[in-house]
Amino acid sequence: MWASGRLAHPFALVVALVLFLAGASFFGKASQFADKLRPLVGKHVRVRVWGLELHDRNSGSSFRVHMVRAIGPGLHFYLRPSPEGSPIHLKVAQPSGTRLGDTAVEISGAKYVQWAGKKIKKDEREKAFVLVIQRD
Repeated sequence: MWASGRLAHPFALVVALVLFLAGASFFGKASQFADKLRPLVGKHVRVRVWGLELHDRNSGSSFRVHMVRAIGPGLHFYLRPSPEGSPIHLKVAQPSGTRLGDTAVEISGAKYVQWAGKKIKKDEREKAFVLVIQRD
């Protein structure tokens, strides 16, 4: 309505965007899947993105899940590389083909996956995201 000139208030576009993101965060597919992933918090995991195992330069490839959230249509994981390390942000944008098993989480497709602020090169032959729960 703002673009058509029917609504002249300059903040109408910002309010509409905030309402869209809030709705997607609370009622979208990513939000529903994030709710199912909450029991992963505190678990030791290994993660592969587009077939490549994620690593932290200081602690290797094992992480502890610090938090899982849905923000808009994206799924956000915060993975702690060591007990005293800071959580690293992993974003799966527009996840599709989600599967939650007893020992793993799989997301077949995504628009993109971002690790520590950098997009990881997409490989259509591989699953977008695989998280494997390790035994403590």
